[in-house]
Amino acid sequence: MQRSGGGQRRHTLVKRHQRIDLDSLRLLQAIDQHGSFAAAAQALNVVTSTITHAVRGLEERLGLQVFDRSGRRVRFTANGRALLERGRDLLERADAFDDELQALATGWEPRLSIAVDEVIPMQPVIALLGEFIAVAPQSTVRLSREAAAGSWDALLAGRADLVVGAPARARPAGAGCESCPFVPIRFVLAVAAGHPLAGRQDLIDNEEIARHRSVVMGDTSRALPHLPYGLLDNRLQLAVPDEASKLEAIRLGLGCGFLPEAVARPRVKRGELKLLKVRTPHPPSESALGWRAGEQGRALRWWVQRLTAPAFVRRLFD
Repeated sequence: MQRSGGGQRRHTLVKRHQRIDLDSLRLLQAIDQHGSFAAAAQALNVVTSTITHAVRGLEERLGLQVFDRSGRRVRFTANGRALLERGRDLLERADAFDDELQALATGWEPRLSIAVDEVIPMQPVIALLGEFIAVAPQSTVRLSREAAAGSWDALLAGRADLVVGAPARARPAGAGCESCPFVPIRFVLAVAAGHPLAGRQDLIDNEEIARHRSVVMGDTSRALPHLPYGLLDNRLQLAVPDEASKLEAIRLGLGCGFLPEAVARPRVKRGELKLLKVRTPHPPSESALGWRAGEQGRALRWWVQRLTAPAFVRRLFD
């Protein structure tokens, strides 16, 4: 009986010796991502022999062949691939745990995704990044662009933690979102200086506008109903992916379209665009900042406070 018990203890020690560590999983992930030992070594800033030695040591500890070396290039064995795939979940949970520890230690979220609506100039938002990095250098920020209902869609789907300039009228009711008013967006109908309508000084009816090609920007929503706006009734259209493309297409005389007044005015002063007087103008759009209900992270609060500060709002449309 004593001999059996000793055998169990020895078996327990062997199992512990064979446990894989997170660094080994990250090494396997790097090899898979970059396609070879040499490429992984370059990405990890080590020599290839270091990778080779680490892999052989791992295989010996596990008693498992992770790579097939019979061909010109090493590749994962079936067992090695299974080990990597199961390890990915462990790495994700470990990274999430590290993020939680960082948030507990500093109060700053380790990652923040901000979706900026296409009607909001991006430059002033990017300028805020310098201030944010100075106070939260350990946090990662991801900026993206959305349009119309796409901003709210990004928030609900988890693509964004904060949306900037989302149309207030499209805010989903009872969807677990919190919001605050941001800035009103005023739209003007613009054409290139050489467009057939550029010389008109009188009020123009929708019927006459509809005889010309319109430049429209699509709604980026994937799940929420699309928000109708602009000259969508025009028979001829040119659909573009973002506000910058829309502005350029109008400037080149490819069509007419509604633009945020703050975007159009500088081009009007330079003589690139003309503004038209329309009998049925595009109504001003109230915009909002939005975030998921219950979120109280320090980084989120910092951005909401800075974005709604009077000094930033003035700079937004200068």
